[in-house]
Amino acid sequence: MEKSYIGHLQIPVKRVHLELTNICEFNCQFCPKSNMARAFGSMETGFAKQIISELGERGVCEKITLHVMGEPTLHPDFFQILDHAQKENVKIGLTTNAASLGRDIGLRLMDYDLHQLDISLQTPDKNSYALRKAGFLDFNHYLKGIFDFFSSYRQEYPNTIIKFRFLVTRFRQKDMKNKIGAIKAISSTEELRKTFQNWADRIYDLLSIPEAQRTYAMERLGKIVSYKWNVIEIAPNLFFETYLLNNWGHAFSDEKIHNAWAGHCFGMRDHFGILYNGDLILCCIDYDGQTVLGNLSNTSLEDILSSDKLGEIIAGFKRYRLVHPYCKQCLGSQSVAAWLFKPIISVMGLNLLKPFFYHQTRVFR
Repeated sequence: MEKSYIGHLQIPVKRVHLELTNICEFNCQFCPKSNMARAFGSMETGFAKQIISELGERGVCEKITLHVMGEPTLHPDFFQILDHAQKENVKIGLTTNAASLGRDIGLRLMDYDLHQLDISLQTPDKNSYALRKAGFLDFNHYLKGIFDFFSSYRQEYPNTIIKFRFLVTRFRQKDMKNKIGAIKAISSTEELRKTFQNWADRIYDLLSIPEAQRTYAMERLGKIVSYKWNVIEIAPNLFFETYLLNNWGHAFSDEKIHNAWAGHCFGMRDHFGILYNGDLILCCIDYDGQTVLGNLSNTSLEDILSSDKLGEIIAGFKRYRLVHPYCKQCLGSQSVAAWLFKPIISVMGLNLLKPFFYHQTRVFR
């Protein structure tokens, strides 16, 4: 099959992250929001529609994910933008902190058949929820809103992919602790298994899953481990996903970083991002717009993706060579020993080490 390109970018990529706004009502302790130097704001509605239309018409991506920073549902014309995407037959993935699912936003979302809904639960119990610094919304009301919405939405749209995302803090980040305090959510394999079993039990109640299937699922959930990126399908199109605590490209580090001498990144290989002001960035980790390749308000998508700068970056990625300074810092290390071995692990992780760090399975039959 002949490959398709726009400029240097092979298309379609798996997703484009479209940031409708970088405003969020949560102040999560583990989020780099407090470190962000760029101004808070929202994408102009007509501009958002224009970008969605072009991405769809040109077949740039398999789906548009509404996410970089911020809470997408806080955009003043959020549903107008969803209407436009629906009209253009563009697949939309929504990543949300779920604070609004128990309110009018959740009721209005019932009119939209999303391709994917990612609920950034992160902190699955009352103690860890304190890390979200969401004083306006207590944990019990937060959970009730999520479960009430999920029960209705799942019944209406069983084919929508729904992911509950959990934060795993088994591997502590010393520099993060020194700067922002201890971050503790799911910190052990035992805690992860218990958390998944408890959450699965509540969800199976809502779905009226038979006892035999529950028993089988609980046995499988009792075998997962916390050092992996787990993607667990607990029912058709319904997933639990774990994310290891990360430092957002050393966003929370005050110590010297030894820039990586090599490494692997999925940026511009399976995704890229567009910030609310139109800046096109290399990847979804770039919360502060350090890798801007051009701005879609004054430069065409074709010209940005055809730039010599991007060509050099993509060619470097293919050879595991890092070109952009931000990429070197992101994959860099604080110690010389880690600087030596981290790039090797990064590259080997694609093949030899992937089974050790990545685990995808289904726990129903």
